[in-house]
Amino acid sequence: MKAALTMAKPHYHTRCMLKVVTLAATLLLNACSNHAGMDGPAPSVSFKTLKTADPLSLQELGKPLLVSFWSTSCIVCLKEMPHLAKIYEEFKPKGFEMVAVAMPFDRPSDVVELSEQFNWPFLVALDLDKQVSESFGDIRLTPTAFLIDQKGDFVKKYVGAIDLPEFRKTLQTLTGSS
Repeated sequence: MKAALTMAKPHYHTRCMLKVVTLAATLLLNACSNHAGMDGPAPSVSFKTLKTADPLSLQELGKPLLVSFWSTSCIVCLKEMPHLAKIYEEFKPKGFEMVAVAMPFDRPSDVVELSEQFNWPFLVALDLDKQVSESFGDIRLTPTAFLIDQKGDFVKKYVGAIDLPEFRKTLQTLTGSS
C-alpha cells in the first residue's frame, strides 16, 4: 500500500506542475500582448494630479500620451522613472504628454514625497477611488503603461519595464520627428 502511495505522488506533482506552467504561460502571453484586449479609443477618464487643483480629463492632455501606472513600492517603476523623464523632456516640445498614475493603495504623502524628491517633469496623478485603474482594465500590476496616439486610440500596452529604445522609435513615428 505504501508503495502505491509513493508512486502516486510524482504523478500528482507532475499534474500540479503542468497546471502551474500552463497558468504562467497564459499570464505571460497575455502580459506580452500589445493591447491585451485594449483596442480602439482610450477611456474617458479624469486625473487628479499633484500639479493641478482641478482634475484633468484624458482628452485635455497632449498627444501622443503615455499613461503609466506605478507604485511607490515598485523598484522597476522607480528605476524606470528617470529614463521616462528624459524621454518626456525630449518629446514634450513635439506634443508628447505623460501622466504617472500612482496605484490606489499608495499613500498620497509617499507619492508627493517621491515626485518632489526626483522632480519629475511629467504629471503625477493619484487614483484614490480606483476610477482610473479600473477604466484602463482594472490595473493591478506595476509598471503597466498605455501609449495613446493623437486620435486618442491605444497604440501599445506595456506590462513591466518599457523597452526604451523601441519606445523612443515609436514616439519618433507618432510625433513625426527623426
